[in-house]
Amino acid sequence: MSNHIANKIEAKDKSLGKIFINERYKIDVFQREYRWQRKHIEALISDLSISFLSAYKVGDTIEKYDSYDSYYMGPIVLCNDGGSLSIVDGQQRLTSFTLLLIYLHHLQSKLELPSNLQKDFKQFLYVTKAGKTTLVLDIDTREKIVRHLYYDPEVVFVDGNKDESVSNIIERYEDITMLFPEEISKKDILPLFIEWLLEKVVLVEVKAFSMENAYTIFETMNDRGMNLNPTEMLKGYLLSKVSDSEKSLELNEFWKERIAEIKITTNSEGDLEFFRAWLRAKYAETVRSTKQGAENEDFEIIGTQFHNWVKKNSAKTGLSKPEDYYYFLRSDFDYYSSIYQQLYRFKSINTEGLEDIYISNYYTIADSLAYPLYLSPVTKLDDEDVVVKKINIIGKFIDIYINSRTLTGKAITQSSIRYSMYELIKSIRDTNVKELQERLAVELEKSWEKIYSPFSVLHRMDNWGYYHYFFARILLAMGIEVEDFSELMRSRKQSSLVLFQIWEDDEIESDVDEITWDINIKSVAGHCLVRRFDLDIINSKNDPIKRVNYLIKQGYLPEMNDYVIANDRDEIIKFIGYRDEKLRELTNEIWSF
Repeated sequence: MSNHIANKIEAKDKSLGKIFINERYKIDVFQREYRWQRKHIEALISDLSISFLSAYKVGDTIEKYDSYDSYYMGPIVLCNDGGSLSIVDGQQRLTSFTLLLIYLHHLQSKLELPSNLQKDFKQFLYVTKAGKTTLVLDIDTREKIVRHLYYDPEVVFVDGNKDESVSNIIERYEDITMLFPEEISKKDILPLFIEWLLEKVVLVEVKAFSMENAYTIFETMNDRGMNLNPTEMLKGYLLSKVSDSEKSLELNEFWKERIAEIKITTNSEGDLEFFRAWLRAKYAETVRSTKQGAENEDFEIIGTQFHNWVKKNSAKTGLSKPEDYYYFLRSDFDYYSSIYQQLYRFKSINTEGLEDIYISNYYTIADSLAYPLYLSPVTKLDDEDVVVKKINIIGKFIDIYINSRTLTGKAITQSSIRYSMYELIKSIRDTNVKELQERLAVELEKSWEKIYSPFSVLHRMDNWGYYHYFFARILLAMGIEVEDFSELMRSRKQSSLVLFQIWEDDEIESDVDEITWDINIKSVAGHCLVRRFDLDIINSKNDPIKRVNYLIKQGYLPEMNDYVIANDRDEIIKFIGYRDEKLRELTNEIWSF
C-alpha cells in the first residue's frame, strides 16, 4: 500500500441501518471484550427514547419518520487495511445496538405487527460475502449466543458463561428487556420507532487505511482534556457567586478533592451521576407530561443539563446570597456526596445490617431512580442510626417493589415506573422514619394488590434471567452456605449455578395429557439451580425420580427436604404442585415489608 493511500482518511455520516447492512467487521483479539454495564444500556435507551418521543405526535404513521430530527451517536473508527474492515473504536456501541435490534425483532413479533410493517432484522445481524455467512460483527465466540438470542431467547442458555463477553451480552440483553420504554412498545408506535432508529440514528464513520493511522485518529478523538463536562461548568457557576476570594479558593480545593474522591469510590462518571441523584432527590418538583411532544421539566432536565438547571432555578435550591452558595457547597454538597458514596459501597459490598441493599442490587430499578429514592428522605439533622434506618427501609421497599412487579408480569422499565417514582421521591422528601415507612407501605399496596402471592399457580418460566435471581434468593432464604451472594449468580466458574429444567417433554406421565405436562414441567416449579459441574451427572440420570432425589440430596431443592417422592413417575405432577405451593409461601416470607 502506498504512503498516500495509507495516510488517507474518509469521514461520512451513515445511518445505523447502513452501518450494519451488507458489511463484515473484524475486531482485534485485544479489543473483543464487551464491557458495557447496565448504566450504559440505560443511558442509550433513555437518550434514544427521549429523542424519538420529542418528535413523535399522536397519529403519526411510519411515513413520518423522515421528518423527525436525526440523532447523532458520535463517531466509529474503522481501518480498511488490505480489503477487510476492522473496528478500532465503536465495538461497544455496535454490540449494544445488535442486542437492541434482536430485542426489537422479538417485540414486533410479540405485538403481531402486520407483515408489511415487520422489519427483517436478520439482514442487520448476518452477512454473506464470498460464499461465507458470518455475523456482521465477525467474532466466532459470539455466533452461538447471538443465534440463541435471535431464535430462542426464552430458553436457558446453559453454556453462556465461559466467555466474559458472552456472559455480559446475556446480562445486557436482559437489561434491554427491562428498560425498553412501554410507551414505544405499542403496535402503532413501534414500526415508526424502528424506522427512525435504522434511518435517522446516525454515526460518523471515520475510515483510515492503515492501523497506525486509525489509532492516531482514535487517540486524538479521545483526548478530551480541553472539554468541560457539566460538573466543571456547575463548579464555575457556583464559585462565581461566592464573592469572598479566600472562601472561593477554599471551595475550589474542597471541590477538587471531593470530586476526585467520588470518582475513586464509584467510577469515572460518578460525579455526574451524583449531581443528578442529589438534585432530583432534594430539589426537583416538576415532571414532563405524558402527552406526546411535551417539554422536559425538572426531573428530565436535571438528567441531561443539571448545570443549566441550577442556574435557572435558584428559587427551588434556595440560592440567592453569596453565603447561600458557600454553604450549599461546604455543607449540603459535602453531606450528600458523603451519603452517596456510602450508598455506593452498600450496593457494591455486602455490609452487615444492610444486606437487602446489596442483594437486591443484582436485580433492581435503574440507578437514576434508585439513588434519588435513597437520598430523598435523608436530612442533615439525621444522626447515623437514623440515616441507616432510612436507607434500609428504602432498600427493602425497592426489593419488594421490583420483585412483586416482576412476578405479577408488570413492567419495571424506567419509562413504565419513572412517573410514579418521581412522585414518590417528592412524597418522601425529608420525611422521618415513621412517615417514610407509612408512605412506602401505601405504595407497595398498589404494587402487591393485596393478593395471596404475586407468584401465580404454575407460573410459566418466561424470564430465565430473572428466575435465576429468584431461585438464588430462595436458596439464600433456605440457608445455603455461601460467603457471598454473588456465588449464587451466573459466572464462568465450573462451580457456578445455572438454571436447569428438571423434566423433559418425553418423560410424560402415563395418565397426563401433553398440555398439562407442558404447563407443569415448563413452570417455574419445574426448574431449579444446579452447579455447572453437576450437569453431566444430572443429565445421565434417565430415571426422572432418581434425578429428583439426586437434586434433593445435593441441596438444590431445599424447600422439598420434607417431601418423600414415591418411586413412581406418576407422582411428578403431584411433586411439582407441592413445590409450586412452597415457592409461593417462600415468596411471601422473603418479600414482606
